[in-house]
Amino acid sequence: MRGSVGLVATLALAMGAGPVLVHGLTAMSPLVVADLGLTRTQFGSLATLTFLVAGLSSGLAGALVDRISERRTMVLLFVGSALTIWAAAAAPGYLWLVLAVVLSGAVQAVSNPVTNRVVSWVDDPGRRGTVLGVKQAGVQMAQASAGLVLPALALAVGWRWSLATAAAVSLAGLVLVVRHVRTPGRAAAEHATARRPRVRLPAAVWWLAAFAFLSGCALQATNVYLPLYGYQAVGLAGAAAGALTAVVGGVGLVARILWGRMVGRVPAPRAPLLVLVAGSLLGLGLILLAETAGAALLWVGTAVFAATGIAANVVLMVTVIRVVPPALVGRATGALATGLYLGFAVGPVTFGRVVDTTGDYRAGWLGALAMFAVGGVLVLLRRAWTPRQR
Repeated sequence: MRGSVGLVATLALAMGAGPVLVHGLTAMSPLVVADLGLTRTQFGSLATLTFLVAGLSSGLAGALVDRISERRTMVLLFVGSALTIWAAAAAPGYLWLVLAVVLSGAVQAVSNPVTNRVVSWVDDPGRRGTVLGVKQAGVQMAQASAGLVLPALALAVGWRWSLATAAAVSLAGLVLVVRHVRTPGRAAAEHATARRPRVRLPAAVWWLAAFAFLSGCALQATNVYLPLYGYQAVGLAGAAAGALTAVVGGVGLVARILWGRMVGRVPAPRAPLLVLVAGSLLGLGLILLAETAGAALLWVGTAVFAATGIAANVVLMVTVIRVVPPALVGRATGALATGLYLGFAVGPVTFGRVVDTTGDYRAGWLGALAMFAVGGVLVLLRRAWTPRQR
């Protein structure tokens, strides 16, 4: 399979359909927090619960994807995503939102394993990086759309109706999956291989999962609290604060595609990951300084962070496809996604608790900086990467 435009678009929507709920709530956070009377810790817990459930479900999801139809799995993914968005839009209070985001996390657990299996169908290994970069950019497409459209629409119709329209991503994905996702002939043999006795995953997968956890902590804390930080600490208006989500999404979208093209031609991920760590530290440092130095640094820091920290996931996903055989792509991706989603779960609620306790965002940003710094040390310690091609 060469990776048609329709198929790649389906993969991108599959990646964006799950997290669009969290991105939508984040972009409209001033309205949601005010309407439901949420504390910053409660608001951060929504993302935490989403990704905690996704992390705990990813191992099972990866194993299942190696055994059942990719097409059927993607249909369930899109239907589930639409239902959770509508449930959240109807939420009368915090507990109802909790139920919606928990279900959303279970749906998201499927997205990385099933889309990575489809990417492994692509015949030309050199193109897999590009296809994977585009499909991972689906998360940023959803994030950018949420930041650009939903806050402005909420001013006219309220945050609930605005959030409900985000289900259009899932509905479009359903149409595309029916038209473009066909399991190739070789998949049956690969599924049969996956049913043989379990094979131990390479050590590199667990190193990647550890880095994914650390970067995920900082990444999702930044995604969730950046608009609130801009509104409460830097002094941006509500709509401008929501637009920070669009900057992260828009710049991150382009970054993931470009990094996907580049890393697909690099034999080992060590150098790209170190560059991404350095850029993330710079971006977070500028965001931290914006509270005292002015809003201009906030916009620049957000763009720098989006161009680097957001793209780390692409490097991880390209690498995990390289280091395991096709029949184990689902399991390996599930292990990587477990680390990533658990980081997503820990980061926001920890950040929110620190800010609520200290009354100061600076301690939260220092914690995010520390996560990426430790991730950089982890990359330096791991010198040997063993791609499947060897």
